Amino acid sequence: MALGSDGNNLCATSGDGTLAVYDMRKSGEKGLVAMSDFQEDEYLSLAIVKHGTKVVCGSQTGALAIFTWGDFGDLKDRIKGHPMSVDAVVKLSEERILTGSSDGLIRVVSVHSRDHGSRVLSVLGEHGEGGYPLERLSLSADGTLVASASHGQPSVQIWPTDVALNTSGAQADGAAEGTPDSVDSDDSDEPRARRKKRRKGGAKGPVAESARKAGSFFSGL
Repeated sequence: MALGSDGNNLCATSGDGTLAVYDMRKSGEKGLVAMSDFQEDEYLSLAIVKHGTKVVCGSQTGALAIFTWGDFGDLKDRIKGHPMSVDAVVKLSEERILTGSSDGLIRVVSVHSRDHGSRVLSVLGEHGEGGYPLERLSLSADGTLVASASHGQPSVQIWPTDVALNTSGAQADGAAEGTPDSVDSDDSDEPRARRKKRRKGGAKGPVAESARKAGSFFSGL
């Protein structure tokens, strides 16, 4: 669930493949103000970005579905690049989110960015060498740290967000599984996302180094 920018409307995803919007000032069935068509997927997580105009939903199949606020009937955009389900999403900025997937990776994703389009930019970190599924992401009040909860030990890890906010994806485009892509966009002024190939050996550069340091710092707790 996520609260809209007006503070009155609550968005909720469901395993039945819908995105629903409720007016918190009303009770019962009167509170349901909008619901999407049934999608051929399960929505497991969501975040509201772009100053309340876009709702990003993480799905069971790994695609990120993007809905436009006020037009919840059907998704308007889709971001590929997650090979497994997206179980957690947290808003990092108006054009950038962090996703937690069941493959154990925390990814940095741009959403309708003028500079980077809509695509997976890089990998912030990984829970364990085996890639334990991620269950939850939570941002600190000042936005400088993000906590992730997963299976295995340590079950909770803390990551700095400065690298995720500043990365352009140039040094870690191939770090994410799958093929980063954006389709069916309804924003003609957005740059078309480019397909990237995965490099063997995982992510390189400052993103991977920051994730390694953060993981080793909390490994003894």
